[in-house]
Amino acid sequence: MFQSKHYVPILKWKRAEQKALVELENKNKKYITPVIQFVMPKPKSPGIVVEEKNQDEKINEVILKFKEKIPKIPAEILKFWGKNPVFIDVSLLYTTNLKAESFEKIITEGNKLGTLLIPILYLCDDQKIKEIACSLDKKYNNGLCLRLICSDFSDLSTLPEKIERFLKSYKLSEENIDLLVDIKEIEGNDYKCLKYINLSQKIPNLLKWRTFTFASGAFPKDLSQCKIDEENLIPRIDWKNWINQINGKKLLRNSSFSDYTIQHPIYDESSQFYPPTTSIKYALENDWLIMKGKKRKFELYLANAKLLSENDEWFSGENFSYGDKFIAEKGRHFEKYQKNPEIKGTGSTETWLTAGINHHLVRTIKQIANLI
Repeated sequence: MFQSKHYVPILKWKRAEQKALVELENKNKKYITPVIQFVMPKPKSPGIVVEEKNQDEKINEVILKFKEKIPKIPAEILKFWGKNPVFIDVSLLYTTNLKAESFEKIITEGNKLGTLLIPILYLCDDQKIKEIACSLDKKYNNGLCLRLICSDFSDLSTLPEKIERFLKSYKLSEENIDLLVDIKEIEGNDYKCLKYINLSQKIPNLLKWRTFTFASGAFPKDLSQCKIDEENLIPRIDWKNWINQINGKKLLRNSSFSDYTIQHPIYDESSQFYPPTTSIKYALENDWLIMKGKKRKFELYLANAKLLSENDEWFSGENFSYGDKFIAEKGRHFEKYQKNPEIKGTGSTETWLTAGINHHLVRTIKQIANLI
């Protein structure tokens, strides 16, 4: 499918991420194969007390809500990503039955639409999930992705046996499986990243797997360490470590690059209930620029957009990406808004997240493309 100089961003399947993908130009898509993670629909706010329903009933209500969405997902993937290969992950869904049902219905319908959906499996997955995904692979021949996490490396003496048992149990071969090693959050921890890069080189038959990707995320959980009215720079440690790995030329097999864009790797459902600061998150070559705002102060988006779009050192130019065009337009809108706030046009948390992710995707795609 792809070699090491390739980008595998990990994205939640939400509207902001969908828009960020659909706005990519076709020329950039050949360098990217996204992982899309399905998440449960937003439940009712904790502040809303529904006395007649217990916790199990509330969970079942959310599960039913997601089940109603399942038939629409394949068409959404086609609309927002097209027929290019994409990895799909159901690990954040609530139950084994829901995960299995999602794989079966989404991949089956997706195949009818001509999409190439590759299911992601974990060694710790329930047998039912593995059986469904493997049976779909036999039927459609799209392949599978095995996602290894930190706990899988806790005992290197048993990992080869676990992988071999997985392959033999479902009559699989490495040549038809994409290998994704995902250590999630690293933030400023270089040691963790280097440790697992080296451990991943000990995976049996590393050269045989169809593709090999190493994922980590350095974007912080929150922006509490950033200051308002200052130029906050957060190092893109995940990117720097991958570049050092590629340039080092000492590994048995180089991995392709994978990150969580401008979001923290650990998904926190409760964050949906709390408004974030109106901050611009903008990927530079080796850092993220954070222009921090305040909660619900949407006019600060415009003020910071003006400052960013007028800074030749940082701003990539409005023709660089959809996200950059959005920033430039909002920057130009600032003076009009100051004179008359009634005209609105500040953008929402969702549209600014779309802009930030889209810019990050294009920035990373171009960085990788320039290595070739």
